[in-house]
Amino acid sequence: MNPFLSSLGGKLAERWVTTLVLPGALFVVAVVCAVQLGHRDAFDFVPLTNWGVREASRLPIAATAIGLLLGAGAAAMAAQAVGRLVEAVWVNPWRGPAKWVARPVVALRGKLFDRAGAKAKVNPVSVYRPRQPTWIGDRFRLLNSRITAQYHGLQLGLVWPRLWLLVPESVRTPVQAAESRFRSAVTLVGWGVLYMVLGFWWYPAAIAGFGAALVGWRRTRSATEALTTLMEATVDTHLDTLATALGHPVPANGITADLARRINDRLGKGG
Repeated sequence: MNPFLSSLGGKLAERWVTTLVLPGALFVVAVVCAVQLGHRDAFDFVPLTNWGVREASRLPIAATAIGLLLGAGAAAMAAQAVGRLVEAVWVNPWRGPAKWVARPVVALRGKLFDRAGAKAKVNPVSVYRPRQPTWIGDRFRLLNSRITAQYHGLQLGLVWPRLWLLVPESVRTPVQAAESRFRSAVTLVGWGVLYMVLGFWWYPAAIAGFGAALVGWRRTRSATEALTTLMEATVDTHLDTLATALGHPVPANGITADLARRINDRLGKGG
């Protein structure tokens, strides 16, 4: 057990340093550059170096290290929080006053969708038309719609948590990896936003932030595609396992409307 715990502790420490300390410390350095250089002397690092040498001789090494770690941790937490906010905007329907912004965005996406369909000379199914302001939100919406349509109204929100308890580790691993890539990409966008805000005081940070946000957005789209595809594949290949575990073996002709209704009722507790 001790070697296992030591190995686990080492991996957690390595992950903590990689995902929190290093990016956070880099952001702290960028903040120092913004305070000391500003826009006028954005790339004049000689005075900054001299200032750093002077301050390092005045402050104890332990205090400097603790301050750096605290600043890095705070920055990392802020980046994760911003990333979660961005995720909510991309994934969830826009409600409240945001509805007024969402409507023209959805309409524009619908026109582009129709134009692409006409150019390709295809008539897409109506469910694939954009209904949310972001592609990422529509991709998660389509995941539920495709499962519901294929399996006669089966609700993915009810099925997925129970199915996850039954699938083997070999099935969980790629799904967890895709979800981890999604979280990392969203957090990268959070870092990009923080750097762009810092760009008000030091413009190189805005350039770096825009690049990070753009890369994070592209990675989030890729991770969304992988994650939703793997989730759908998991349902397709292991739904019979869940149905059997619930005492409703799947007939030879597959999931029927009556069976889907009974599973929904069982999992939803009649709600």
